Amino acid sequence: MRILPLLALVASAHATPLLYDMGTPKSEVWSGFTKVTPGSVFSEQAGFGWQTKDGLAASARAYREPVENKSRGHEEPPPIWTNPITEAAVVGSGTNAFLLAAPPGDYNVYVVCGTSDSKYRAQYFDFTVAVGGQKQRVQIEGPCQYRVLRFHATVRNTERLFPLAVRLDPNSKWIVNAVLAWTDADAARVEKDIIAPFEEWTFRMPPAEWAKWKQDPEPPAGPLLQPQAADEQRGFAVWSRHYLECVYPHTNPRAEELNPELRAFATPGEYEPVNFIVRPLRDLAHAQVSVSAIGPVPAENISVRRVRYMLARPNYTVLHRCRVVPDVLERFEGGNLKADENARFWLTLRVPENAPAGEYTGHVTFTCDSGKVVVPVKLRVLPFKLRDDPSKIFGIYYHHPLSQMVQAKDAVSRDYFRRKAELEHADMIAHGTRNVVLDFWCAPADKDGRFDIKWDTLAAQLELWKKNGFTGPVALEINTGGVYEKYTHERFGSHMHSVKDPPGEFCREMTAMVRAIEAGRKERGWPEFLYYPIDEPGTDPASVNFMVKVLQACKAAGVRTYVTADPTHEPFAPLRPWVDIWCTQPFAPDRATLLADSQARHVEYWCYPNHVNGENDHTPVAGARMTYGFGFWRSGFRTLIPWIYQANVGDPWNYLDGSSMDFFNRSEPDGTPVPVAMWEAYREGYDDYRYVYTLEQAIAAARQSGKPAALAAAAQAERELKFVWDAIRVQEKYKHDDLWSPAEFDVYRWLIARQIMTIAEASR
Repeated sequence: MRILPLLALVASAHATPLLYDMGTPKSEVWSGFTKVTPGSVFSEQAGFGWQTKDGLAASARAYREPVENKSRGHEEPPPIWTNPITEAAVVGSGTNAFLLAAPPGDYNVYVVCGTSDSKYRAQYFDFTVAVGGQKQRVQIEGPCQYRVLRFHATVRNTERLFPLAVRLDPNSKWIVNAVLAWTDADAARVEKDIIAPFEEWTFRMPPAEWAKWKQDPEPPAGPLLQPQAADEQRGFAVWSRHYLECVYPHTNPRAEELNPELRAFATPGEYEPVNFIVRPLRDLAHAQVSVSAIGPVPAENISVRRVRYMLARPNYTVLHRCRVVPDVLERFEGGNLKADENARFWLTLRVPENAPAGEYTGHVTFTCDSGKVVVPVKLRVLPFKLRDDPSKIFGIYYHHPLSQMVQAKDAVSRDYFRRKAELEHADMIAHGTRNVVLDFWCAPADKDGRFDIKWDTLAAQLELWKKNGFTGPVALEINTGGVYEKYTHERFGSHMHSVKDPPGEFCREMTAMVRAIEAGRKERGWPEFLYYPIDEPGTDPASVNFMVKVLQACKAAGVRTYVTADPTHEPFAPLRPWVDIWCTQPFAPDRATLLADSQARHVEYWCYPNHVNGENDHTPVAGARMTYGFGFWRSGFRTLIPWIYQANVGDPWNYLDGSSMDFFNRSEPDGTPVPVAMWEAYREGYDDYRYVYTLEQAIAAARQSGKPAALAAAAQAERELKFVWDAIRVQEKYKHDDLWSPAEFDVYRWLIARQIMTIAEASR
């Protein structure tokens, strides 16, 4: 490549930020930027461009205006608000470099990577960006996620210009939206006038849209913190509060919560959380958290995460209103902490399966540039293991990564989605979840009435199901909408608001499709399928009439049916003879009604408790634990199966964009799950239920032993268990109101644990 004379560019480049916006010839350009397309190969005249145009392509999709949601009958925000930089990009499949001529000096280089184009939904971008001797790896799953990279580079030659190179090396593909370079002398102006407005728009929303939103104030913070002398000297106070209580950025500690000792009890194989909170009195630099072993629990069995505050909607479909909530538990590997903003550190201890019973101590150390503190930890390992109730199912709705894997175009993307699915299944197991809802898209029959069924994706999903020891049956969503559209040439819309009475051929084809799927299931030896034709049908007569016909068509194939609807709603009465599994949001009907109906008609009742999965609110952590443990035990329901493990509408780290809020668990760039606080509360509720079931089994075994001491211990344990049963304030939805205090959950768990140990001692 030829070297450019300095004088040829000094007038245009000297002291001027170099700003390049990538895209197509027709895509918009951010004001003051120069457009770059795949055809912009470097030349002396231009002073910028690609090293080579081989393997380059352009992608563009603008989301600027609300979109009409025909099924819901109103306008909604787009999945993500784009700007001229984020709406378009250049994509490459081979090693390349973006070259720009720059006068000698020290430069800040800023690179934007991502796409708004939905055609990349099954693409995993994995590539390295290098400037000078610095390298950064970028990993992005699909559209609506952006990464910004910063580098510092020096152009040393004082006589001739060499191109400043932004080198791109793909594992799969690379993608770039913009490249900016500016000198240190321009830094303040560029940061204020270009970078800050761009990042506000990209990672939140356009200023004009943000002006429509109202941010709710935080809950009352409590009495002001009165720092002790030692706190003032080191620049922070340390405190702790039960993890079931939300701590907001400015929540003040109570006097008894300062300088805590963290305590927990657990059984072998159990996970148990503890937490502490740092309240910086000034900005803290280079904060670190380290942990020691705690008896048989090695340090590597203790995860350290920091609670991330998010701007979230109070309801997942609410617009123009938000508040700051504690939500994501992100991995903490050090960083700076802001003055007067609580930093809550969430530690999860995983007790080894072979851990001996006993009381153990350890510590966690928080350090920063201005000081450190050692927080003591006490752990009691109990002398028994928890048992799982085989009659209950803990499941979850799931957008399966293997569905994207089969659509991916390159091996790196396929490996990513496969690995993500495996990591998420392992995470589910660690949280007690061993069942997921699956969907199976089967095209309507051809003109000869035959179904060309593609089994590969479902086979891969069920192979992973089997590998991880998941339990059936499988709630399987089927393509009712496709068959309906074939015969009516219309869609029935959300909650079937526009459904029409279908012709008889529709019902006959539904029966034939279910028979074909069922035959394939039996041939492959898969678990039972529960046929799930429609999600959340409406209560209007047309919807109910349609559902009766669909369910009759499914039942005609000799299968069991699954319906997401509340059977206590009288308009659904015509469905009752045709429903085998009622999956309802609240714990309704009541226990007595449910058990009587289950015994009389062999009907099952499942629950999808959306009120404690983030759909409506990100703060009912105590309600989540109650729902999954003591409330589930009291309800009589067979299954808990909430919506959903992970759902991304737009940017998964921005809860304000899109028609509804992205929620529940997040992912690290490599696909590793990132939990939210309520997901951890699910596990704690699941463990509460296991403590109850373990005691119930201990009581039964003690009675069978016939030993007088064991019988006496069993009778006492039964009285204690009834005391817990009676203490539960039964609700259809456990959320915030009328719950136990956080400490009571642990008291009742300990009461149950003590009875298990007493029975074991008496039975020897």
